[in-house]
Amino acid sequence: MMVSTSIHVVVIGLLTRAECFSPSAYSTAPQRISSSPSNNNNRKAVILHEIVTDADTETTQDERISDPASVVFYDDLLDPDNPTGVVCARGVCVLTDDDYDFSAPPSGSEAGSLDTATESKQESIIDKFLHSWIGPRLMLAFASILYGTNFPLGAMMNESLPPSAATSARMLLASVALSPFLFKLEKSLAPKALLCGCFTALGYITQSLSLVDTSPAKVAFIGAATVIVCPALEVIVNKKNMSITNQPQTWLAATLCLVGVGILELYDPTGATALSDIFSQIGVGDGLAVLQAVGFGTSFFLTERMMTQVPGQALPITAVQVSVSAFLCMIWSFLDGWIGTAGAESYGIPAMFFEPSLQTAAWAVAWTGLITTALNRFIETTALGKMKSAEASVILATEPLWASLFAALWLKEDFGANDYIGGALIVGACLATALKKDDFKAFGDFFGDDNDDDTTSSVEGGSFE
Repeated sequence: MMVSTSIHVVVIGLLTRAECFSPSAYSTAPQRISSSPSNNNNRKAVILHEIVTDADTETTQDERISDPASVVFYDDLLDPDNPTGVVCARGVCVLTDDDYDFSAPPSGSEAGSLDTATESKQESIIDKFLHSWIGPRLMLAFASILYGTNFPLGAMMNESLPPSAATSARMLLASVALSPFLFKLEKSLAPKALLCGCFTALGYITQSLSLVDTSPAKVAFIGAATVIVCPALEVIVNKKNMSITNQPQTWLAATLCLVGVGILELYDPTGATALSDIFSQIGVGDGLAVLQAVGFGTSFFLTERMMTQVPGQALPITAVQVSVSAFLCMIWSFLDGWIGTAGAESYGIPAMFFEPSLQTAAWAVAWTGLITTALNRFIETTALGKMKSAEASVILATEPLWASLFAALWLKEDFGANDYIGGALIVGACLATALKKDDFKAFGDFFGDDNDDDTTSSVEGGSFE
């Protein structure tokens, strides 16, 4: 089955020959890009991007949509057929559902009602749930809870299996589950999706390795440092103006995150560690957890670039990401040296399900591969189109909290003051990404309009655990 995964990757690579993207790669004439979404978005138009190369042409945030978690900017020229824009969160971008107003819960006599066109239709219970205000938000909260199970289950898998075997099996199951979407990828996105898949693999591999000797809660909290990675890439790749006067929310998030990680790593609430030995508390697993954030953060950034260019490609892009991850994890398994050793025949699929000592790990592999990797992306894309990006980012920011809860319940982890304080600051950093510049007006003219200049920012005209 691992060989079939590599075949998928090779075929995707042969689908098209195009340059990997960079800011200069989009210096072309304005064009309308048609999409082939994998969900209900196939009936909607996509954004008409005007690629800006003239320094005198201003590129501004589309005020009709919320600022995405990774601060995605669009050109001020939009397709009039798509007035609601694109919603982005956690590396997923979808066209908003413009059939209903999901911006606020219904009230008064309109509570629970839908528009006239929809009322004339017989809707199933599922449709009514999806078209309600609370439904999509419950779905996204459920997705965040599912993501939180990845970390303690990853630690449990590592107790019975080599990390390479556990991660390889997980990615293999996810790639098989998402394989129907693999060849629905837009050909123009193939080389970019392959590159993105390499960073996704970096995230999964380093996450699995860090869970060997680092607590799942700490790995989850450090993984939230993606709130620093994405804005850093905006500056490096898009040459975007990220000054404190222009993006105060980004600086607030970065400060909270760095202080939170510092407290997690360096603060000893027992006082037993001498000041001279404070840095000795940082282990290899902590460094790998930081690399996890770099891998996933870069993957989120690249995914949003692709999906802003061609919305509706969440599942095809995810299929490529997990297929590339499965292929690279297969190589990792060969290099790890356990293949061919005594007893290693039980580490593969489906043999691990029939080995009594590995059944707990096997079901954890199945859960993380099929549910929290494959199914969760479907849940996420279904819910995102029915709310604002800022709101979605706040809901998804609860992931490390759920990871901590499950680690305490399943692994009996104990938490110290450094975990509570550092974790709270990191979650606060995630919540800060949902703020806008206008929210800082109380601080006076320091964040005034005089410094609101986005002329240097690039259009993400090729603006995912």
